[in-house]
Amino acid sequence: MKKLRGIGRRMRRKEDFYEDDFYEDEEELDLMDLVFTLLRRWKLITLIALPIFGLGVFFAATRPTVYKAEMTMMVSSGRNFTASSLDGGELSVNQKLATTYAEIAKSNIILKNVIKKYDLDTTLKTLQKEVTINPVEDTELLQLTYKNSDPGLAAAVVNEIGNEFMLKVREVMNFQNIKVVEPAEVPREALPKKRALIVAISFVLSIMVGCMTAFIVEFFFCKLRKPKDIEKILGTTMLGMVPDFNLSLVDGGNDGQK
Repeated sequence: MKKLRGIGRRMRRKEDFYEDDFYEDEEELDLMDLVFTLLRRWKLITLIALPIFGLGVFFAATRPTVYKAEMTMMVSSGRNFTASSLDGGELSVNQKLATTYAEIAKSNIILKNVIKKYDLDTTLKTLQKEVTINPVEDTELLQLTYKNSDPGLAAAVVNEIGNEFMLKVREVMNFQNIKVVEPAEVPREALPKKRALIVAISFVLSIMVGCMTAFIVEFFFCKLRKPKDIEKILGTTMLGMVPDFNLSLVDGGNDGQK
């Protein structure tokens, strides 16, 4: 009885070992199938990846040189105050004014005057997108920025928008509560073009799209390609090819009639 129990335990261990090997082999086969799919569909992957990568390289090579000019303004409520009288309520009011004035600075009247003065080759909507006016968080400051390929024009446009903005607020509010903290200067260095990053992203994206397309095509491909595919499914060796007898008989009958 002890011998039989020992044999039974050994058999169970062997069965567990075989099952583990089976699942490990199956996982290896799945991984190899993915590799073979990529190798088999390399032409499709290349055909999909090359145009995407080419567009990325073209976009990186043709990126224009852009300069950014920046102007800083401070907004107050219009009342005279000292450092000792400035409290949290005053700061809160000024911060809300900064948010409101940020929208006024991009109004159509102000930007139209700027376009007319500098004869800008742009539309009103385009200039509204290119000009950014953001309140600095937890402060009374406004940062006005504009990007252009001409550094001198970028600085001039920012300063002009700031001047037009202050005149407009003075006209509407009847008092001057905006001061220029730092006027825009002509930028000396252009913004980084990040060409290497664009090329790297386009390369990775092209490979991903190509491989994804290959897997999708392979998923919908249900035909058997070679005799080896049949051997893999049935687990046996193929002995030979069986001809189509019906087709042979039809061809023979037609020859006999001729």
